[in-house]
Amino acid sequence: MTTVCERCKREIYRTETCNYCGRKIGTECIKASQRANKITRLVICKDDWSKLAVRAMYKNKQAPALAAKPAKA
Repeated sequence: MTTVCERCKREIYRTETCNYCGRKIGTECIKASQRANKITRLVICKDDWSKLAVRAMYKNKQAPALAAKPAKA
């Protein structure tokens, strides 16, 4: 099953979710990823890497609480 990367609009087979903007991205759009602890994996996309405030949160191993998107009726 293929999906589309929300950043570059390419067809991808493996998706990751950016912890800072919430977009589904492919492996080519991932700038970095790290383990915050045993079960939490932080992923940051290339767009968020250029924002210094977001990059500082990533370097300090902090993930923002993303607001849940309301379900479409």
